[in-house]
Amino acid sequence: MGILIDKTADCPYVNFSENGQLEIEGRSITEDVFSFWQPLIDWIAVYIKTPAEKTVLNVYLEYSNSSTNKYLNEILKHVESLKKKGKEVQIIWRYEEDDESILMLGQDLQALTTISMEFVEVEVEKNKTRKIKIKSKKSGNEATITYKYWEAIVRNGHGEEYVVLEENLG
Repeated sequence: MGILIDKTADCPYVNFSENGQLEIEGRSITEDVFSFWQPLIDWIAVYIKTPAEKTVLNVYLEYSNSSTNKYLNEILKHVESLKKKGKEVQIIWRYEEDDESILMLGQDLQALTTISMEFVEVEVEKNKTRKIKIKSKKSGNEATITYKYWEAIVRNGHGEEYVVLEENLG
């Protein structure tokens, strides 16, 4: 049986399947990393005993904290053991265009394994590069920010603290 976890504001979407498709996507900033990541490590430890002929690990992070990075490294070590057993392994590390920190994280993690990764730059959707003008209900301050940043504010539960003054600014 696989694992399917829906994305939240502080935990990524995860879809681990016995058919060898392993996906992690989103933000990982949970304070209780053990409760979130340890079941994934445990699942992979069982999976590698009777894996699919090909395992594809697809990672697309927006952000991760240092505790998460330790678990990502552990996941990569398990996947690396599959290659040592003669199984086909593919790791795809996706990152948003101009997101140097996530790209560098992937490169750093790759350096700790013998598996090469495929790095794929993902174009940011146009609506995430457009601007929006907001006003703080508390302070009255106004700011022009990107939709991407606005989405993060809303996702983190702070959208009600602002009034949207203008949208679709170029």
